[in-house]
Amino acid sequence: MIPLKVICPYCEADLMDHETVLDGNASIGLNLRLSEEVFPLHLSSIYGSFRFDTNVQVGMGEQTELFCPACDHALVVKKECDICAASLAMLALAVDGDVYFCSRRGCKNHKVELRDPERSLGELYGDVQKQGLQES
Repeated sequence: MIPLKVICPYCEADLMDHETVLDGNASIGLNLRLSEEVFPLHLSSIYGSFRFDTNVQVGMGEQTELFCPACDHALVVKKECDICAASLAMLALAVDGDVYFCSRRGCKNHKVELRDPERSLGELYGDVQKQGLQES
């Protein structure tokens, strides 16, 4: 599994939260809006993990509204989930690409799109190697 580093696709703020760790790595810090209230949401940065942490109850199957904590821009885009037809959320990768994931709790649809796959995978692999050396 590969840890992803993401930024806001609108203001380019770093969305990595090094204080909240999930799956042994910095989490992705977002804001979640439910019933006009805003709550912090932390997602695992490990691609393929569906762990998250929040202090609000989100019902299974419920669609969520996600926002950048820096600029408050909505992260849900006009792309529909291939599995459940909910809206997809998008975050920009720090290595020149995007990650999409379903905004419906419980749906496992997600994908990464790289603009220059060879370069981006090399950067991702280099980050994974560096992290492994630091943990040794």
